[in-house]
Amino acid sequence: MSADVESAGVNSRPVRPWIAALLTFFGWGLGFYYARRRGLAVWWCIASVMLVVLTAVVLVAAYLLRSDLIDALFGAGEGVSDFIGLILSAPVAIVAWVVTARKQVVQQGGPGRLLGYLLVWLVPTVVSLMLAVALRWFAIQPFRIPSGAMQPTLQVGDHILVSKWSYGYGRFSIAPLEGLWPGGRMLSRHLPQRGDVIVFRPPAEPDRDFVKRVIGVPGDRIQMISGVLHINGRAMERVSLGLTNFRDEDGNSESIQEYRETFPNGASYLTFDRGVTELDDTREYVVPAGHYFVMGDDRDNSADSRIPSVVGFVPLENVVGRVDRIISLRR
Repeated sequence: MSADVESAGVNSRPVRPWIAALLTFFGWGLGFYYARRRGLAVWWCIASVMLVVLTAVVLVAAYLLRSDLIDALFGAGEGVSDFIGLILSAPVAIVAWVVTARKQVVQQGGPGRLLGYLLVWLVPTVVSLMLAVALRWFAIQPFRIPSGAMQPTLQVGDHILVSKWSYGYGRFSIAPLEGLWPGGRMLSRHLPQRGDVIVFRPPAEPDRDFVKRVIGVPGDRIQMISGVLHINGRAMERVSLGLTNFRDEDGNSESIQEYRETFPNGASYLTFDRGVTELDDTREYVVPAGHYFVMGDDRDNSADSRIPSVVGFVPLENVVGRVDRIISLRR
């Protein structure tokens, strides 16, 4: 009998409930796999994947329904997702603790168990990453505004959500893997219209994302005359709103002349005019086929299609998507 006890001791090892609970925070199935509950480990892996899928569905639905949930998540800060993850993992950790406490001695495992740990952690992680990448490439991509070229519409620090399906998909839809794109644009049922705010990559700097407003579509003749935008020889409606007190990202306040500009198609937006600059008078630009002319709403503080060496005409192929939602944390 003593020989049986000694043999069991050699082929077994203790497991600690607190270790099982701790491992759960790194992957819901890890704690159960540590406690030799392989079936539970698999089920909790599936549960974690389903939670990720459900979260993605809820976020997309909130986005489409214009729910305030999206604004609340961005307003709560970048660490909110980690905090929510910890909260959701806590009850799973408690379950792992209780399950492990019922049987704290298990059979000794071989070197192959290390591969099991890797799979239990890796499979949900890979699925989550694949889902996140799919959403980013084919549905919605968030950006943060780093400069003031689109003030007052977009201010430094604002977040924007760009819909990838608005104009179909091009090579920069899957950046930074754009080199894998076969060419052309797919599922392009709609084209950018005057007044749309788009994210794109200019031919001169294809590694950087720019955000501007579409001013001219293919065939348009664009010119600035004394600070007034002219399209096809016609001055755009421009109503002065007087001086506005604007506070920049550094907290400095300045008075800027503000205008409301309106296109013939009804698109209306605010622009800033900082006085007489070299960008107030330009030559006439004729927008070529398959390209667009873009400008920033802070007209004297924007590197855009008026500066060919920086932006120039934007090919449709270089358009990432349309700005569909603005989340301002400063206003």
